[in-house]
Amino acid sequence: MTCIRRETGGANARYIFIQDKSAPKFGLSVRFYVEQLDKGLIANVLKGGQWGSYRHLPLDQQSNVSSLQVEHAYVNTLTRGDLSSLRWIEGPLTYYRSDNFPNMKFCSVYYAPLNFRDIMLASGKLPPDALPRNMATEECILGLEFSGRDSDGRRVMGIVEAKGLATTVVADVDFLWEVPEKWTLEQAATIPVAYATSYYALFIRGQLKPGESVLIHAGTGGVGQAAIAIALHAGCTVFTTVGTLEKREYLKKMFPQLNDRHIGNSRDTSFEQLIRAETQGRGVDVVLNSLAEEKLQAGIRCLAFGGRFLEIGKYDLSNDNRVGMSMFLKNTAFHGILLDGLFGDDNAEKKELVRLVSEGLKNGAIRPLQSTVFSEQQLEQGFRFMATGKHIGKVLLKIRDEEPKKQCVAPAPKTVAAIPRTYINPEKSYILVGGLGGFGLELAGWMVGRGAKFIVLVSRSGIRTGYQALCVRRWRESGAKIVIFTADVTTLSGTERLIQESNRLAPVGGIFNLAAVLRDALIENLEEADFKTVISPKVDVTKNLDTVSRKLCPSLDYFVVFSSVSCGRGNMGQTNYGFANSAMERLMEERQANGLPGLAIQWGAIGDVGLVIEMMGDNDTEVGGTLPQHMSSCLATMDVFLQQPHPVLASAVLAEKFKSDDGNKADIIATIANILGIKDVTSINPSNSLADLGMDSLMGTEIKQTLERNYDIILSAQEIRVLTFARLQELSSSEIPKELKSIEANTTTTVDSNEHNMQSLLMQWPSNEVLPKEALVRLKTKNSKGPTLFIVHGIEGLVKSLEYVANELERPLWGLQCVEQAPHETISELAEFYVKAIRKVQKKGPYHLAAYSFGTCVAIEMTLQLESAGEKVILSLIDGSLAFVRQQCDIIGKLEEMKNVTSEGCMKALAYFSIQFNKKISLNQAYNILKESKSDVEMFDKMIEIIGDTPFTQDDLKIAGYLLFKKLAATVIYNPSKKIQGPVTLIKATENFIPLEKDYDLSNICTQPVRVEEVSGNHRTILLGESAKHIANLLQV
Repeated sequence: MTCIRRETGGANARYIFIQDKSAPKFGLSVRFYVEQLDKGLIANVLKGGQWGSYRHLPLDQQSNVSSLQVEHAYVNTLTRGDLSSLRWIEGPLTYYRSDNFPNMKFCSVYYAPLNFRDIMLASGKLPPDALPRNMATEECILGLEFSGRDSDGRRVMGIVEAKGLATTVVADVDFLWEVPEKWTLEQAATIPVAYATSYYALFIRGQLKPGESVLIHAGTGGVGQAAIAIALHAGCTVFTTVGTLEKREYLKKMFPQLNDRHIGNSRDTSFEQLIRAETQGRGVDVVLNSLAEEKLQAGIRCLAFGGRFLEIGKYDLSNDNRVGMSMFLKNTAFHGILLDGLFGDDNAEKKELVRLVSEGLKNGAIRPLQSTVFSEQQLEQGFRFMATGKHIGKVLLKIRDEEPKKQCVAPAPKTVAAIPRTYINPEKSYILVGGLGGFGLELAGWMVGRGAKFIVLVSRSGIRTGYQALCVRRWRESGAKIVIFTADVTTLSGTERLIQESNRLAPVGGIFNLAAVLRDALIENLEEADFKTVISPKVDVTKNLDTVSRKLCPSLDYFVVFSSVSCGRGNMGQTNYGFANSAMERLMEERQANGLPGLAIQWGAIGDVGLVIEMMGDNDTEVGGTLPQHMSSCLATMDVFLQQPHPVLASAVLAEKFKSDDGNKADIIATIANILGIKDVTSINPSNSLADLGMDSLMGTEIKQTLERNYDIILSAQEIRVLTFARLQELSSSEIPKELKSIEANTTTTVDSNEHNMQSLLMQWPSNEVLPKEALVRLKTKNSKGPTLFIVHGIEGLVKSLEYVANELERPLWGLQCVEQAPHETISELAEFYVKAIRKVQKKGPYHLAAYSFGTCVAIEMTLQLESAGEKVILSLIDGSLAFVRQQCDIIGKLEEMKNVTSEGCMKALAYFSIQFNKKISLNQAYNILKESKSDVEMFDKMIEIIGDTPFTQDDLKIAGYLLFKKLAATVIYNPSKKIQGPVTLIKATENFIPLEKDYDLSNICTQPVRVEEVSGNHRTILLGESAKHIANLLQV
């Protein structure tokens, strides 16, 4: 009827559906029915003596709610890259049988440790395909180790390939070790991966010998402490690195044998100088590395002749970062260490590792590590704590309490609230009618992945394509028994044979009818044959399966038929198809009324495979008001639907577009605050950037993915870095769910979209000066002895922001400032002006130059001019380069926008200058005000009005704003005339995740390799506190 009503004249159609055996016989003259029809209702359903109708209601059950208490569960992210989506999920071990897992042991987990691999995978920093073999295809790849009790009640600790963050696991017996009686299970949980990785890396791959020297990075981490312990036990000389003074003191307390001079800094590359000094330039025999990028390169340079470099981190490996071939000229070796690569077939290395760990347990080389424990409900807190890198030792999830007795004890069942999942009983068989079709193959594959071992695929034509054959072969190779049944199941005898053959495989546990045939036409053109053709695979087959299964399938769990939205919602030209599906739905209602399993699923158009794709072409085809639902979504929906008690369910992607509700938008603030670990948003300054509030690169990645996925807001990493909560508040109230709210349909589009980039240029004016009076000023330092260092200002033209660095410096320091008298047309002219200034202080080279942010462009040109004059120059650049600054300068637009003072570029620069003093106005608003100016005089007057009250004179503000524009314009048109010959060091912020090479593209203008050092913080905060001290140390001679 829903289909008829969509055809011409269908609006007049009405129907009566009688589902009451005691109802009077239908007749248009029967008063009982006449009274009902007189009401003019479209749907009139009589059931149980009551009139009603059919309605679609939202399904209460949500796929991300932990609604079921289960004994077997594991931890996973529902959305990769979103730590707030960590949940307990029902696991597959409900159907565990030991004979299905040869050489494996069922274990109950008491403590489940977190490893950095878990953090990187969950946060999206490490792609799943970086893992060995076919791990990337697994649904869950978190969790590597555990401690608990096996099925015999013994206390054990072990390593698993994945799904170790769980209540129960099945572990390789070779990677299980009995826990020493003197240890608790909490202590035992700190052992497996840390010590197995250390033994495997140092002694199996690195061939470490007594008396050799080894550099172990991140010494207070789990692997770091384990490696130090076994290396010292083996009689080796140990060097290590840590990130804080607290961790340094901890190591000295834990390992008194460590020489204090052998402990370096893991936050920069200074450990390279330490190794050279302590080994008299020889280097170390082995480096166990977990550091990335330039610190990895520094570690390679620490190798002695014949050294072995052991890489246990995966960041550089997965990013395919390059290692120079010159390292091998020292007869060295580079090993990628993947402990998870030892699973699978037995091999000599696996057996040797098991022996080494067992021996270490006996001789005392292995000892428990310090740990931080979170409960099984503190998933997100545990992951975020470990992501900060502040922990010492291991981070554990406590799953259950350990029994007081250490003897063999059967563990008590532990249940957790988990998201339900559908798993297939491997001891039953499952029938898929239409199983060789597009959806059928996908469903069969899903069922095999969920545990099915016996599947019967029903198809009259059998296997006809290479893809069908490939799928069947792969399932059989995985251990599943696949049978192709080609008899006619539209007959009762054919159906009986199907059920009997299936029962011989294993008791039938599920029947799925996916078959469908289409004969579409308007109802006036449909013939009886069209109805019969469509009804046969739907109604006839389902009736036969229902009849036979009632007699021959006593252990049936699922009876599922695929209906269509054409039945539930209607689709013109499919009356016969809608009728067939409706009949199947009524059969499912009857089965449930009889206490039997029965489910009809009204699917909308199916994407990727099947009839819609074959007949209409693509995933954008609209069918009955719906768009094709992708197959991955269909299978996820099946997972939920198979656990529902309702006889008819529907799933479709509506073609209409609806705006996100305000509540969802308002959640932006809470969501981002949660990622940053901020409990009370009202306690922070809303104008502070996310970087100022402590956002690191892991958090930045998660925020970027969350904004795109949940709120349809697309921002670059640079824009996220300078995003503020005030800006987020604007986004939460915006009706435009795209990129930034500022992207509007007017001429100001290019301004606001670049506002965030400009903030990286750090415009900070001191309270008493906006326009410098002196081009060269002496800065106060700790010491006035040593070679003089000259440093170039940032974009504001003053060196005030560099005072914290200067205060920590132990050498003379002069700052170059952009005075009004300096030439500003080109970078070359400005550099020449500064060169003349520094020659008044220092007549001859070598010259030591430094620069910050925008000033790096000027310092590069100064270096080229000095080198052309025959001078030697040592150049240090603080978080900047020509490429870096150009990327931040997009606000002034294209070259043609910079021709004169009334150009677009100048107005944009002045607008940005204005809002540095008046935070109540947006960049767009300032630009639109300036744009109304009819002359340059009026434009500068309007700028002063926007700025409002300040301690500076109006003339100084006008000059400073104009000079800002000129500096930016000069940067855009500047191109170095040649390459720098001398040494160049780049000191970059760790939290400046911008789309440039790690040397900020400096290698393009330098002949020597660029030395890259990292300092904790972002573009602004590196000039403060400990980071300023670190920069000062790097600027020492």
